[in-house]
Amino acid sequence: MPGCARAAASRAPPGARHRHVQRGVAFPASKEPIIVMADVRSVRVHLQHYDRHLAQLEELRRLLHDQLAALTPATGGRASRADRQVADIEAALDRMDRERYGVCTDCTSFIPYEQLLRAPHRLACDGCAVPPQREASA
Repeated sequence: MPGCARAAASRAPPGARHRHVQRGVAFPASKEPIIVMADVRSVRVHLQHYDRHLAQLEELRRLLHDQLAALTPATGGRASRADRQVADIEAALDRMDRERYGVCTDCTSFIPYEQLLRAPHRLACDGCAVPPQREASA
């Protein structure tokens, strides 16, 4: 029967069929993963987290610029507190440009967003910024 031969010829080769599925990823005979809907949703979630992260960075950048505009450099021979704050804020903006902003210089972990909101120019997380308590010597 010619119809049967045509149907058999149009079938996909056995190696192209999916042999098993693990955790939402189908693996054909070639062992290359095929993206399924669960993966698309996880990519969407990652992109949403990334967008939120970018928005938080822009908010912190605006906060740093506002603080910088509020400080006026002191005129005088010695460095004043305002001059140090300006230098700290400019250094934080530079770290932002170099994609090093928000990383603790001591333990290299990410500084939580809430801590950066309190002090956006900070270099260390709360755990590293607090000096260790010394035992009272008797």
